[in-house]
Amino acid sequence: MRELFEGRRGRVAAGLLVSEFVAATQGLVVAAIMPRVVADLHGLGEYALAFTAFFAAFFLFLPFAGPWADRYGLRRVLAVALALLGAGLALVAIAPNMPAFLGARFVEGVGDGLDYAMSFTAIAKSFPDHLRTRMMSLNATMWVVPGLIAPGLGAFVATQFGWRWAFAGLLPLIVIAAVLILPAVEQRPNAQRTDPFGALRLLFSRATLFAQGSMHASLFSFALLHTAFFGADAYVALALVGVRGLSLEAASFCITGAVLGWSATALLAPAMQERWGSARVVTLGAAATVVATAGFVAIALGAPIWIAYAAWLLAGAGMGFAYPTLSAGVFGGASEGREGVVSSAMALAAIVGLLAGTSICGIPIALAAQFRTPLRDAVALTFVLATLFGAALFGVAAKTISREAPGRTSP
Repeated sequence: MRELFEGRRGRVAAGLLVSEFVAATQGLVVAAIMPRVVADLHGLGEYALAFTAFFAAFFLFLPFAGPWADRYGLRRVLAVALALLGAGLALVAIAPNMPAFLGARFVEGVGDGLDYAMSFTAIAKSFPDHLRTRMMSLNATMWVVPGLIAPGLGAFVATQFGWRWAFAGLLPLIVIAAVLILPAVEQRPNAQRTDPFGALRLLFSRATLFAQGSMHASLFSFALLHTAFFGADAYVALALVGVRGLSLEAASFCITGAVLGWSATALLAPAMQERWGSARVVTLGAAATVVATAGFVAIALGAPIWIAYAAWLLAGAGMGFAYPTLSAGVFGGASEGREGVVSSAMALAAIVGLLAGTSICGIPIALAAQFRTPLRDAVALTFVLATLFGAALFGVAAKTISREAPGRTSP
C-alpha cells in the first residue's frame, strides 16, 4: 500500500480518492433530496429529467474524454473535467427554477463523465501494472462512507440548511482534488493523430464483441458484469417493498450491504489476482453474482427474507472481486499513447452494461404493469434475466488473462 502513496504517484492517488468521494457523495445525495428540490422549484413533472439530463451528458461526452486526453494531454482534460464538475455543482446550488436546475445538472454530468474516464486514464498512465488493481480497489472504498451516510446526511442538510448546501458543500473537495492531482499527472500529449471515435470503435469492434484476446475479453466482461449486477440492483428495492412488503428503510439496508461487500472484497482482489490469476478471480466474481441474483428469484417467490440480505452482500462481493481485476486486464492491453482511448472504452462499457441491464431486466415489470399480471412473477423473471447475464460472464472469464502492455515502461 505504501507504494501507492510515494512521491508524485501518491499525489495522484490522493487526488483520485478525493474526486471519487465527491462523485459517490453527489450521486447518492441527489436521489435522497430530489423530493425537496422539486417541491421548492415547483418541478414535480421534471423529476425524472433531473437524472436523465445528468446521465445523457455523461453518456454523450464520456467516449471522447480518453481520445482528448491522448491528443491534448491528461492534465488539460482533467482540469476541464474538474472545472465543469465544480461549475455544475455551483449552478445547481443557485438554480432559480427547474429549467436552470436541469441545465446545471447537464453541466455537472459533462464534468462527471469526463472525470470518470480521466480517473481510469490517470491510473493507466501513472501506475505500473502491479499497482493498478490495488489503486482500483482502493478507489472502490471511497463509496463505503457515502453509501452509509450520504443519503441520510443529504436529507439532514436539506432539512436544516436547505438543499442547495448539499451541492455547494462539495465544492471545497473539488478544489482539494485539483490541487493534489493536476500538478502530479503527466501532461505529455500523443504526437500522433488521435481518432476521436477510438473508444467507440474499440468497444464495438469485432474483437471485443467476440472476446478475442485478453484485453478485448476483459472489456466485454466488464460490460457483462455491469449488466448482471445493475440489472438486478435496480429492482432489489421493488422486490423487497413491492413484493415482500418490507419498508423502504429495510430495503435500503440490503442495498447498503452490497456497498460493504464490494468495498471489502475489492481490497482482497489484488492479492488474489497475483496468486490465482485474473481468470479465476473474475470467475469467482461471476459465480457470486449468479448465486446472488438466483437468490432473489427465490425471494420473489417467497423464500425467507434473510436470504435477500445474504444474497446482496454476496453480489457486492462479486463486484469487488471482478471490477478491479477486469479493469487491470483492460489497462494491460493499453499501448503507449492509447491509454486514454482504452480508458474511455472501459468507462463506456460500464455505462452500456448498466443501461442494458436496467432496461432489459425491467421488461418483465413493464409488461406486468401493462397487462396487469402478478408483480411477483415479473420480478422473479427480472432476476432470472440478471442471472443469465451473470452466467454469460463465465463464457469469457477464462480469456481475461493479464498481459504486460506492449511498449509500456513503469514510471
